[in-house]
Amino acid sequence: MRKRIIYFFSLLLILVFLFFFSQNRTSKNQILKVKIDFKYENGKFLDSQMVNKLLIQSKGSTFFLKEDILDLKVAEDLLKSNPMIASADIFRTPQGILNVKVEERKPVVRIINDKEEFYVDNFGYRVPTSKKYSARVPIYYGQTNKNLKDIVNFIKFIKNDQFAKVEIIDLRNLNNNYILGLRSFPFKIIWGTNSENQHKIKKLKYLYRYLENQDFLKVEKVNLSFDKQIVLDYGQNRK
Repeated sequence: MRKRIIYFFSLLLILVFLFFFSQNRTSKNQILKVKIDFKYENGKFLDSQMVNKLLIQSKGSTFFLKEDILDLKVAEDLLKSNPMIASADIFRTPQGILNVKVEERKPVVRIINDKEEFYVDNFGYRVPTSKKYSARVPIYYGQTNKNLKDIVNFIKFIKNDQFAKVEIIDLRNLNNNYILGLRSFPFKIIWGTNSENQHKIKKLKYLYRYLENQDFLKVEKVNLSFDKQIVLDYGQNRK
């Protein structure tokens, strides 16, 4: 009789152990709930659904988000491999929620040439264009193979001056000289090299004040590359 009681309780303990082991294993195999937040502001190039798809794209199944095999470092690296994402921070809560914080890259210039079109952020990283969002940044027309760093540095200068940030809308490089397009006037600005920029912006501001009461439609080009001079080119419009 005593052996039967011992056997019964032993069997009961084994069953209880197997039950909790099964429950724990089932819990660990559950798909984690994902909460996605964008740092600083809402996503522009990406949204929560697109980020979630990036997380589950590995091997084409949702096994990647299962609690028992999820590697947070691998998940972060997967997101950061996307050219639109600057940083990703992922952590898991005891309640089985996967918190994902994403920071998008911020374009400073849009590059357009006969081969491709893309953005560049302030660190020089390429960012693909998106049907979802179009960033309002200056446009650079031409190839950037050799002078991308110089372009980014010049755009940083433009962004740090409120007047230039509003007025300069496009640029190109011709014989190592920047040619700028303006928002308020139809003529082109020959800026010259990426140097003496503070002096040149002062001359441009002076030109704006001067042209308020002048017939600026006759001006074709303005050259700011000469020291202490502003050269107006009337082209065929001179009378």
